[in-house]
Amino acid sequence: MGRAQIADLNVSPKRLVLEQTRPAGAVYVFNRGAGPASYSVSLDDRVMTPDGRIRTLEEAATAPEGAAAVARAKSARSMILFTPHRVTLAGGTSQVVRLRVLRPVDLAPGEYRTHLTVRELPPETAGLTADEAAANQNGSLSINITTLLAISIPVIVRQAPPDVRAAIESVGYAVGAAPGSPVGVAKVTLQLVRQGQSSLFGDVEVRRITGGKPGELVGLMHGIGVYTEIDRRTVEVPLARRPAPGARLAVVFRPEDAKPGETLPIAYLTVPS
Repeated sequence: MGRAQIADLNVSPKRLVLEQTRPAGAVYVFNRGAGPASYSVSLDDRVMTPDGRIRTLEEAATAPEGAAAVARAKSARSMILFTPHRVTLAGGTSQVVRLRVLRPVDLAPGEYRTHLTVRELPPETAGLTADEAAANQNGSLSINITTLLAISIPVIVRQAPPDVRAAIESVGYAVGAAPGSPVGVAKVTLQLVRQGQSSLFGDVEVRRITGGKPGELVGLMHGIGVYTEIDRRTVEVPLARRPAPGARLAVVFRPEDAKPGETLPIAYLTVPS
């Protein structure tokens, strides 16, 4: 399932799905730093807007098409219990957060979601000491800035068998400017479309067609999601190098839920001259 990591804070997995046959799950919080750190753990409702960004409900309400996404979202927050709500970890140690879903007996079929958020808390030494405060009696302004980390992962409750179906539409090719690159960076653009009732989550691959089949990997985007409050989103995949005009490319979406031998959504593109 992979991990979500920012600096010394690491959370695994990067997504938790609780099916009808799986009422409980676990999330691991790692302190990769050298010293101790304290974290709060909470559940926060967030939505995905059509630009692919995950926003708070307040932020989404003012974003383009965000109000529609908020109206379609189904929250799982009220049906999930978790513990602990706060942890203190020595450097290089971890803590498991256990979650359990209590489904109402009349819960309608569908997919419900909230986000488990792990926030670093300020250290007790973040403020001014008595000596430092006394030294500032001359009226000078003292500012002490502490950077705090936070990671959110989606927690999904499915009240129906998974229905993960996707399509790739509107595939395009462009070359855009990039810092330090005199020739620009090539990218493939596409619309990733959710066709089933379940959310999508997986990787978008761009491969060169060789011998009539997808071969060398030339572009990759990990962890692309399309949640149930939107039907599609635009994805841009930068390419490792600029392909020659006339080259054939295959664009493949590989869902995390895909089973061995399952046919994957694929689209084709010829690089323009």
